[in-house]
Order: sequence, then structure tokens, then C-alpha cells
Amino acid sequence: MEVIKLTGSWLEKATKVISEGGLVVFPSDTVYIIAVDPTNQKAVNKLLAFKNRWTGKAISVAVANTQMAKKLVEFGEKEERVYNQLLPGPFTVVSRGKHKVAPGIEAENGTLGIRIPNNEYILELVGALDRPITATSANLSGRTPHYSLESFLNTLSAKKREMIDLAVDGGKLPKNKPSTVIDISSGEMEILRRGDLVAGKSQSLVSKSVSETMKIGGFLIKKFLDRTKSDKALVLALSGDLGCGKTVFTRGIAGELGVKEKITSPTFNIYNTYKTLTPPLSLEKGKGELIHMDLYRLESKEEFENLKFMEMFTPGTLAVIEWPEIMGPELWEEVKKKAEVKVINFKYLDLTTREIEWS
Repeated sequence: MEVIKLTGSWLEKATKVISEGGLVVFPSDTVYIIAVDPTNQKAVNKLLAFKNRWTGKAISVAVANTQMAKKLVEFGEKEERVYNQLLPGPFTVVSRGKHKVAPGIEAENGTLGIRIPNNEYILELVGALDRPITATSANLSGRTPHYSLESFLNTLSAKKREMIDLAVDGGKLPKNKPSTVIDISSGEMEILRRGDLVAGKSQSLVSKSVSETMKIGGFLIKKFLDRTKSDKALVLALSGDLGCGKTVFTRGIAGELGVKEKITSPTFNIYNTYKTLTPPLSLEKGKGELIHMDLYRLESKEEFENLKFMEMFTPGTLAVIEWPEIMGPELWEEVKKKAEVKVINFKYLDLTTREIEWS
């Protein structure tokens, strides 16, 4: 077994090993994974033997994009919607397979789990190979996943170590759970495994804790920024009852953007401005700022005018607005002319669970 760092010629070495049917341990956006070529029967057999896993229990694969996924699984309106909502991200989406992979990858019922990880190195590796790789967690069957290469290797016997052709050390990973597994093969959405983010029945995610609400905020802002034109502002309008997590959600956004200051509720001073590491929307037009507003105490059009409210939404501006309903329909329409608006609704499911749904 050769061990290398995620620097220098790692891509060339990993691509060569996988192309030749070898087994590679690799860091992902969740945990360390075991990557082989899922179309190579010899490689798949080696993976199954390493994992002590029987044929018929599905093994997920990572692809670079939706186009690559369409070559492997049946794709309809449901798949288009779920992929667009959740990927790239910490989700595995299970659909009906097209039997384009070696036996042992699809489940006994013919389904296949697809990942598009939010990990530049995996996407680079898959792109260089121009084919998918397996994305099963680096652990023996039934054991816990690993967040460092060292901890994983310490669990292995000498015989198991010999089965690994290459291990790529990406350092200690954040303690994220393995991906949430969503089965949509029957036309309905069923959660088979809960990770850090859990999809609701519509365009939504479900949070059971403060940390999960923050992670949802970080996940969604990356997705929204990737899809926003740089010549407009981006406004996130957060609606929901008091105490439902809107400010916590904003803290997740701020953390993703590299804001160093503590995010507090702007209820009394109406808005706070925070410096981000880089301009969120455009290096040329963005101000490198996150504006966090709470409109709860505003009561008249004059108060909005005194704030110079509409002057805030210049191209490249990122604003998070709590209680956007206070604007009223006329001002709301003006904001939509100057910005791309994402409406995010927070709804209590029970005392500790919230559904966060976005437009």
C-alpha cells in the first residue's frame, strides 16, 4: 500500500490506480471513502472482499454531474427536481439503475445510489477518469466510518492493508455524518439513512438541532450563490414564527462566507453588516459584505425611506432579511426588480423539529 498526501501528483497516481482496477482510500465531503471503478468487475470483487460485503447490498457511486448520472440511472421529472434541489451536497439519491455497472454495485432490486459530492478533489478525480467511482465509506461492513486515514488504517489487519493499492491522506476531516440516503425509485421520497441534512417531502430540509439549522444555512447559500447572476443582488427572505431559527440559519450562512464576527439578531438596530472573506457574488461588483436585516419593528413607508432601504440592493450585494412580510406588496415588488429573491420558510413540525423550505 502506498500512502500519499493530497498534494503534488495525487491525481495522476489515483487515476492510474483506479484505471488499472485498484482500490484507493480517499477523503470526501463527509468521511473517507473507498474508490474503485464500478464498471470493472475485478475491482468491484476486490472492494466487496475488502468490505466483507455480500453481492446485492448496494454500493453508491460518485459522479461529476447530472449528465454522468443519467448514463447510470433512469431519469425523470422527480430525479431532475431532487438533483437540482440537493446536489452537489451530502446526499445519496437512489433511483432505478440502467445496469451499466458491474454486478455487486446495484442493489438486488436493481436500484443504484448516486452522489455528486461537494468536494473539489473527488470531482476532479471523477473528471480525470471520465467515469464514476464508488463512494462507499472506508470501513469494514457494520463498523463506524472514519474521519482520518490513520484511524481507519489502525482498524485493519495486515491482510486488509495489503488489499489497498493507494491511500490518499487528506488530513482529519470535519465530523460530518455520512450522506443522507434518499430513495426515490418508487416515485415517493423515502429516507433510508439520516445524515447531517435531511430532505423533506418537498423542496425542503428538516432540522432537529441548532447545529443542523446552521449546516442547512451553509449548504443553501453555496447552492444559491452558484446560481445567482453577478449583476444583481441576492436576497434571502426568511419567514417563520419567532424563535424558529432564522438567526441561527444566518449564522450558518456567515460561517460559510468566512465571517469572523458573532452573528446576533438585528431586531433593535434593524440591520447589521458583516465583512466576508471574499465578495460573495462577484469579485468586481461585490462589496465583500453580508447584510443581515430584521424588519420586525418597522411600521411605515417613511421608516424604510429613512433607512435608505432600496439603496442597499446594489449589484453583488448579499442580504438576509428576517420578517420580509413587513415590507408589504409594493416594496416587495421593488426589491424583486433589483435582486434575485429566495423565499425561505421556517415551520415547526414539533417542539424540536423544523422544516426549512425554499422557493
